[in-house]
Amino acid sequence: MMNTQPTWLSSLETLVSAGQLDVQATRLHEHAVDGLIPRVIVYPESAEQVAAILHWAQREKLALLPRGSGTKTRLGGIPRGLDVVLATGRLNEIREYDVANFTLTAGAGVRFSAVAELTAAHGQTLPLQYAFSAATLGGLIATNASPPKRLLYGGVRDLLLGMRVALPSGEIAHFGGKVVKNVAGYDMCKLFLGSLGALGVVVEATCKLYALPERDETQLAVFPSLGQGAAAVAQIAGTQLLPSQILLLNPAAGSEFAPQVAANMAAGGALLVLNWEGMDEAVERQIIDGTRVCRGQGAVAVHQYAGEAQVELRQRLAIFTPCSPRQTAREPHLLVRLGTVPTRVPAAMDALARLLGPLAPHALIAGDCGVGLVQLGLRQSVAEAALTDQSLLRSLRELPRVVAPEGGYAVVERAPLQVKEQLDVWGPPPASFPLLQTLKKTLDPEGILSPGRFIGGL
Repeated sequence: MMNTQPTWLSSLETLVSAGQLDVQATRLHEHAVDGLIPRVIVYPESAEQVAAILHWAQREKLALLPRGSGTKTRLGGIPRGLDVVLATGRLNEIREYDVANFTLTAGAGVRFSAVAELTAAHGQTLPLQYAFSAATLGGLIATNASPPKRLLYGGVRDLLLGMRVALPSGEIAHFGGKVVKNVAGYDMCKLFLGSLGALGVVVEATCKLYALPERDETQLAVFPSLGQGAAAVAQIAGTQLLPSQILLLNPAAGSEFAPQVAANMAAGGALLVLNWEGMDEAVERQIIDGTRVCRGQGAVAVHQYAGEAQVELRQRLAIFTPCSPRQTAREPHLLVRLGTVPTRVPAAMDALARLLGPLAPHALIAGDCGVGLVQLGLRQSVAEAALTDQSLLRSLRELPRVVAPEGGYAVVERAPLQVKEQLDVWGPPPASFPLLQTLKKTLDPEGILSPGRFIGGL
């Protein structure tokens, strides 16, 4: 070991082997968060090692950030410190797969793509993300990532049966159960959803599975106006049709998602994305009815996608839900998520465009009409130009009022450091914030876990 390394590193070496530590400069820089570079990366190989490392970090008063595959490292506030990155990649054992009871128990470091491949071989699916996602199971829980088919299957909390969590006390807590009907302790699981590892480190999770649909297809409908697209959504919602996903995209987002389909979209137009899945005959019926509704509301074109063509579409849609740790040229430099009620999504999209003013034609705006989410993405060139005259910061500060009438929220999911330095990415703390502060103090008394990244700077 080099003399430039911190003295506390020697005590960490008593807990793990040399092969589980990395102080190589290049990799340390790759694991930086908002410009902060860790002093060491540690790769625990068991839940017990994670607990021991957290207890050690608490004793040494070192800032520690858990990390899965890194797809969401840009989420959250600027850390107050970063000494140790705890990489969960070696917690990659699928410990129990109960095919008969549709449950799976796996380590937090298991890649979602590996889960998708395994379950698909048995005609089952865990509908947390698209099958190609590189996100880890623990990362999806820690960030409470919204599943693309949440309308049909529910969110992470609906698919999560139980979990094991390592705490700074050195203990490993077990919440929930391993069967679908077991709800004991389930509310405790919710505490760790979306907490970015600020309360504890998820080391293992048990999830419920579903049967893989016999048929899975996507429809794209092009509308001359957002109002017409919204009318089609409202009509579908009033029928017995059961899509697993309903998205409305503005022309910029539509052109990114399906460039050939959206090539001739009007400036104020919209692209409607409908996903249908289930038994073959039921999907065929829903496609016919979906087409009829879209045509009746003025759609100028309706297209269908399945198989590899559908996978390609979903990979392009992943600009809003990063599936790899490195930001690609296609991904927005700035990404914002607004939460509202489903029926208000088109109105929120329109209000957002008006708020952005001259930036609106260049902004990627996508509305999930099934669950009430609106996402805004700006390319690097657009964002940087808007930052020079402060117009973007002014718009970002006004975002909460777009969804204020229905008690919604606005979260900046990804932003350059200069934005984070001038803006609370989480927005105003919720009414439950005092409870969160108490939980943080109880579970992490020294404040070592992801300090500053969670709501209110926790």
